[in-house]
Order: sequence, then C-alpha cells, then structure tokens
Amino acid sequence: MPYIVIVVGVLLLDQITKIIVQMKIPPFQSINLINNWFLLTYTQNYGAAFSILQSQRLFLILITLVVFAVLWFYRHQLAKYPTIFHYGLAIALGGTLGNFVDRIWLGYVRDFIDLRIWPVFNVADIAIFIGVGLIVLGMFRKEVKLESNAQNSGIEEIIVAKEEH
Repeated sequence: MPYIVIVVGVLLLDQITKIIVQMKIPPFQSINLINNWFLLTYTQNYGAAFSILQSQRLFLILITLVVFAVLWFYRHQLAKYPTIFHYGLAIALGGTLGNFVDRIWLGYVRDFIDLRIWPVFNVADIAIFIGVGLIVLGMFRKEVKLESNAQNSGIEEIIVAKEEH
C-alpha cells in the first residue's frame, strides 16, 4: 500500500507545480530565480523527452498504456525484486502518470524547470529519472542477492556433507 501513496504523491506534486506555474507564468516566459542559472520557464512540450517525437500524442499515449499493461502482466514476477526496486517503480510510475495526464487532457506536457544547460523539464521528469535509477539499483541488488544466495547454498551443502561423514 505505501507504493500507491508514493505514486499518488508524485502525481499530485507534479500536477500542483504545473498548475501553479501555468497560473503564474505566461507560456514561453521566464522568471529568473538564481542568476540566470535556474529559471522557471513555462513551455509546452508536444513530444517526449528532449522534445523527440513531436506531435505524436496518440503514439506517446499508447506507449504509456503498453508500459502499464506490461507492468500489470508481470506484477507477480516484479514482486520478487528488492524494496528499492519497488520504490523506484512507484516514483517512476507517479512521474509517468503526471506527464500522461497532461498528454490526455491538454495534448502536451507542461515543462518549467530551466537550468539553461539542459532542455526544460518538470517534476514528473525528475521522478522518472530518479525512479529509473532506483529500479536499476534494485535490479543490480537482486543479482547480487541471488549470487550471494547461490554461494551460501553451496557452503551449506559442503557443511551438510561434512556433517554426514
């Protein structure tokens, strides 16, 4: 159940920040927060990350639905992964839903975090980035855990074999 809270929390944080920015900043205008290094610039992204796949709204919506369907289908296998994997998945799903809601209702994704050295992004994008990082960490930890278990079971077999003789 805490994973649902994370998904909804990330979704709400993303949508609330987007609503505030949309209400306070006209499209394609900026507010300088830190010395022309960190700005709030309200943009409308009709594509995916880095503005790829511009005006491919239906395709991006379908891809998102396919990802959710695959995750649902493999949910029992995913349950075997460590906790960090599940936190990452929840954070990434919250971010994915944030951008998905924008695409469904507005036809574009609202971006506003502008570091000037990177394309403008939003809270959902940050969540997806962090979530994917935790997922990768969780997958690595699972492999380490499996190797560790295999090594331990080999040791246990040797101990049991010595006790039998």
